Amino acid sequence: MADGQIEFGSDITSTAELSDEMALQSIRWRTSADRKLVAAAKAGDCSRFAGALRKGLGSHCKSAHKSNITPTLLQSLWSRHAFDDNGSTGEVCRFLMDLNRQLRSSKSEAKQSAAISRIVKGALKTGGPDAEDPIGLLGWMSVLAELSSQLEDELLVNLWRRTLDASILCSQRHGTDKEELIDRLLLVRGEIPWRGGLLFADVRHAGQMRKAGRSYLRNELEALTDGDGTPHARTLHRLPLTLAAFVRSADAGEKSGKSLWDAESAERFEQLIERVAAMCLDDGRTALSNGASFAPASLMKTASSLAGLGKQVPAAQRVHAFPDDSLMSSRVKDARGRLRKKMPRFDEENSPSSQSDWAGLACLRNNWLSGSDCCVVTHHQAQPQVCLTAFERPLLDGDWQTTIELDGNVVATGDGWDCVCWFSDKDVDYLELQSEGEGITTFRQVLLSRTDHWLLLTEGFLAKEQGDYRLSSRIPFADGVSVDACQWTRQMTLSRGKLAAQVYPLALDQQRVNNAHGTLSNENGCLTLHQTMKGKAIYAPLVIDWSPDRRRRESQWRQLTVVEEGKVLRPDEACGFRLRVGKHQWLIYRSLQPGETARTVLGHHTPHETVIAEFATSGEVEPLVMVE
Repeated sequence: MADGQIEFGSDITSTAELSDEMALQSIRWRTSADRKLVAAAKAGDCSRFAGALRKGLGSHCKSAHKSNITPTLLQSLWSRHAFDDNGSTGEVCRFLMDLNRQLRSSKSEAKQSAAISRIVKGALKTGGPDAEDPIGLLGWMSVLAELSSQLEDELLVNLWRRTLDASILCSQRHGTDKEELIDRLLLVRGEIPWRGGLLFADVRHAGQMRKAGRSYLRNELEALTDGDGTPHARTLHRLPLTLAAFVRSADAGEKSGKSLWDAESAERFEQLIERVAAMCLDDGRTALSNGASFAPASLMKTASSLAGLGKQVPAAQRVHAFPDDSLMSSRVKDARGRLRKKMPRFDEENSPSSQSDWAGLACLRNNWLSGSDCCVVTHHQAQPQVCLTAFERPLLDGDWQTTIELDGNVVATGDGWDCVCWFSDKDVDYLELQSEGEGITTFRQVLLSRTDHWLLLTEGFLAKEQGDYRLSSRIPFADGVSVDACQWTRQMTLSRGKLAAQVYPLALDQQRVNNAHGTLSNENGCLTLHQTMKGKAIYAPLVIDWSPDRRRRESQWRQLTVVEEGKVLRPDEACGFRLRVGKHQWLIYRSLQPGETARTVLGHHTPHETVIAEFATSGEVEPLVMVE
């Protein structure tokens, strides 16, 4: 190879056929490159080059965050499941784990360095991990940045060459965005060019690659989040893998003294971490993610520190209260938050709840504390998704599927949802979704109490054509939930550890001995409600109650009579329900067909379309939500 042909943007595929001396002499350097490094390379002096290289790489391995539970060497394993389909991550994982065990050993420094060199030399000799694979290259970059001071001169130069070759090759790749997942593209087009440009800053055109990676990461951060930092709902399934690329890149930039973010993107990153913190389970996993996370709590703690969230910020307090991860296993642990009865004072400015039309995502959460209640709902696709956690224990998790039949034939409904109402105050978070189909309008309502540990899930529809309708609704139970149906009534109990939640199907007759137009059951691991009606509409409300104070209280519910100017309305025109559990009582009302005047239900006179209320000790109705 001719002198000075190795640089970023060159067409080389490998320098493996060259000796170390010839390879160093073939590199083209930036005019501002370290003079000692360049002089050693041009002279082909590997020992001098290794000495200068260690000095330059020293800044990349300084510890920046005490909260960082996962050692920097293992941070690439946050993305270990990003490329599971190519089977390469297992070798990378074992390799890095072996190195980390040596770093944590009680051996003398000399013995520790010898053991580390032996592991790295063996991996280079056998060709694995594959540096041309993104996860493999990420692993080698971590080794180069973190362990340069403990490697022999010849080994360090060989590792540096191998990683440089792979970084240059990666910079030449041009994949098709439509064929790749978001987190993979972030790693290949953003993080690797950014980190390669930092590690090989003295090589010609490294600055261009670094800037290209930084630009991609900034642009994608803006493209994947709403103005308040809410991530788009389509990212939730693999959100930990997406966050990993941003967090590692920001960390590498901070250690190298070159910030990844400008002022605008830094603010957006901070907002993103706050929004994600509100959607996290008590062990750091994010709601509705696929669970394939390595050290999720560590990822979030590192992200919180890099985002600059101070200790006084509620989101940071929540994140840093997560239990430590087990670095030797990706096994998902069950959250064990305390069953809190006393609620903190409501702070509207720092409320964890949010809703984004653009992101198709709503987070209903009662507070930031460990042991809180949360319901995350996505509405960006034909079937919304729900993740309900009570005292941090997941109860429901998955697609909220609904089928509507008319005279035995499935009715085509709309394929998109709009948020038509969002309301949040000190008492409740309320979300209403609506979908317009041909001849039918479907809707869903979700209300989470911020003070009293209960949730309302309703769905229904309004049709133009009259007939015999059947509505079937299914939401998967979370893993570890046990289900018991009451022998005498139609209520159901969901249990997880010490938690017990009662499910009340308000539109079905309470007593099993009485006929009911539907069923509530556990079908194939799903909370399943079937409800029928002759007319033009169905309203199907479910109340889930996990209050410890009401756990053993007697319950009673019934459908109410709704009257308009003395006329009793049909259930497909308007319907109301009363639920009593112990001394607590609630009223739920929905108008399904518009009326000429206000209507009366249980003595409450209202012109509103929806009323959700509770009864005071005086017997007066105190509305929680009223929708016009």
